Amino acid sequence: MSGRGGRGDKRQIALFALINLVLLGSLTAPVITGLPLRIAGLVGEDQRTETLAFVTVCGAIASLVANPVFGFLSDRTRGRWGRRRPWLLAGVAGGWVASLLVVNAQSVAGLTLAWVLAQTAYNASLAAVAALLGDQVRERSRAMASGVFGAAAFLGTLPPLVLAGILPGRIDIVVLAMPTAAVAVVLVACLLLRDPPLSETAGQGRVRLRPAMPSRAELRAARPFALVTLQRLLMHLAFGLATSFTLFFVSDRMRLSPEAAGPVVALVTLAGGSAIVVSALVTGSLAGKRGAYRNWIVAAAIGLAVAAALRAVSSDVPPLVAGAVIGGLALGAYYAVDLALALRTIPAEKHGAYLGVFNTAETLPSTVSPAIATALLLVGGSDPISGRSDDYLALYLVAAVVALTALLPLPALRGVLTRRAVPVETSIPSHS
Repeated sequence: MSGRGGRGDKRQIALFALINLVLLGSLTAPVITGLPLRIAGLVGEDQRTETLAFVTVCGAIASLVANPVFGFLSDRTRGRWGRRRPWLLAGVAGGWVASLLVVNAQSVAGLTLAWVLAQTAYNASLAAVAALLGDQVRERSRAMASGVFGAAAFLGTLPPLVLAGILPGRIDIVVLAMPTAAVAVVLVACLLLRDPPLSETAGQGRVRLRPAMPSRAELRAARPFALVTLQRLLMHLAFGLATSFTLFFVSDRMRLSPEAAGPVVALVTLAGGSAIVVSALVTGSLAGKRGAYRNWIVAAAIGLAVAAALRAVSSDVPPLVAGAVIGGLALGAYYAVDLALALRTIPAEKHGAYLGVFNTAETLPSTVSPAIATALLLVGGSDPISGRSDDYLALYLVAAVVALTALLPLPALRGVLTRRAVPVETSIPSHS
């Protein structure tokens, strides 16, 4: 029985990861070329940077709101199609239409609205697929699932990058290829996956769309989840700071023009991304066998701190690539356990709402890290290594400290760091 269950888990994980890949790829394509090229055709050169920042921040805000909201709604959705499938389908359909609007936007306001709609739609689908993983993948397989999801998050960015390199002038193909693939994948997936309707006894026989005020018992039960979410936010903030402004960093430290720095940045990005994929897959398999996550989290935080410190003192390609590999291995190891650990702290029947909040701990750092990095570059004066005005030494050392700070919640999480401390096949019970 366990063998059949394990094979079933692997098939489900592969299916969910494929959905995750095409959804994230659909959001990556506009960022790579769609938004910059449309903005270049709508505003003057002196307004491009500010306009792109405005559009992307509006989209980021939409994603922060949409993921937990649609996760909450999917927990309470009833009908013969199940709880998650309607949001999966509606999300990719709405996302495809929004992507088409991005391609054909004739004003900044229209482009902003299209991007907000795209973020909202795809985050509805992302919330649904994360909830499906929590609903249907057993505790013993969740570390493997977490690692596969982490690898898929990076792999989803590759098709748009390749298309942008091959067809730089075809914004329609670059932007719409992954959304079209997402529609096809989700349509097939919805025919294959199990998504039982919400039981009549769940939610005491009726659906409440307005969340009730949590009781004291619920607040105490949610404390581990809040700490895991805080830890994820700190790890992603550290990674965001440690990889901010890489092009300008390479240009300053190696005395290269931005054009000459481009190939170096591509090499560093490929090295780090490859390390993430390998580490996430290997660590997910290893961590899932024992179900003990503490050592992996410690290694990930220390590894990320070492990578940031190495980058802080780098002025040549080899140490920069080495730092990228170390950071990628560290983040991949963390990817392999963070989702699995969070699922141990989530009440049954509430995967959608809780994981929607959990996902914001990855989205929010990517939104705010450029602003924080900009402030840190100005704090310390000139860079001690390059002599240039931007202090990258201070920026990346702060990133190292933030990574180590992510270890602080560990003592309070002793109760969920090992499989023995939680039920084997379920999350903690709901108090609703």
